Amino acid sequence: MSAKKVIKAIRSYSSFLISSHVGAEGDALGGELALASLLTRLGKSAYIVNSDRPPDNYAFLPGVKKIRGNLSKDKFQAAFIIDCPDKQRIGNVLKLIDQAKPIINIDHHMDNKKFGQVNWIDSKASSVGEMIYRLFHLTQTKLTRNDALNIYTAMLTDTGSFRHANTDSTTHLIAGELLQLGIEPAKIYSRIYENNSMQDAAIVAKIISRMSFAVKNKIAWVKINKGILKKMKSRHEILDKIFDFAKSIKTVKTVIVFCQVDEHRVKLSLRSKSPIDVQKIAKLFSGGGHKCASGCTIKGSLKEAEQKVLKEIKKALNARY
Repeated sequence: MSAKKVIKAIRSYSSFLISSHVGAEGDALGGELALASLLTRLGKSAYIVNSDRPPDNYAFLPGVKKIRGNLSKDKFQAAFIIDCPDKQRIGNVLKLIDQAKPIINIDHHMDNKKFGQVNWIDSKASSVGEMIYRLFHLTQTKLTRNDALNIYTAMLTDTGSFRHANTDSTTHLIAGELLQLGIEPAKIYSRIYENNSMQDAAIVAKIISRMSFAVKNKIAWVKINKGILKKMKSRHEILDKIFDFAKSIKTVKTVIVFCQVDEHRVKLSLRSKSPIDVQKIAKLFSGGGHKCASGCTIKGSLKEAEQKVLKEIKKALNARY
């Protein structure tokens, strides 16, 4: 079992860097914070280092203020990279990890490149938070209320509030145990998803009003230019509202958000309802993720990206319907 190899690595070193993908969201942040707590309780030194500062709607997470943007290379002996299928996606943090320092890779993305010296990949796990929860049990480390809050946030956000296909009986059993430690689900949900400003609401309304449809309304997509993207500040919860609205439409099977990063790059986020596998679509453009939620970056203009991706999704739909 790879989890046991992770525990062996923890016992082999005394200090660790912990990082995740750029634009870290609930699963990445909650997983990092819970892992740092576990390592500290096991007598280790742990430092969370991310390329980006945590989004404001996760400011309530215990320990989040300790997340830093840099670290001296002599502060750690090994590095954890979690919730990240490709180590290149940790951004500037990668330059801190030289080849002499082992990487412990914990992830639940099916397309993980297994770039670590230790790789624990479980595509059946609802979230990395769930995998960190297992480490607490395997090391017989008692969960605190703060640990429960961080892990629950990880699970909540990566399952779409326990609605996505990666939610199963194990997910609910773990959530039930976490609730017994005194966390408050309604407050957690409100802090993450009901914390938008009037400006945010105006942005969402503007984007939704420009939504396009194709193939008898089975495909829904929006294009977000640099100006709107700047106003959004890459906030995932705004994108989540767009996806939730589009997926609520009965006929829609696949949703695409095209975000113009600059004149030559477009970032894509894809969501789907079964049986369309958007991970396969993202993989065509050197991206990846999950069957129902994936992403990639395409070189070219918004129009070029739109044409290329719609062509592939139409092929996938024609093969199914």
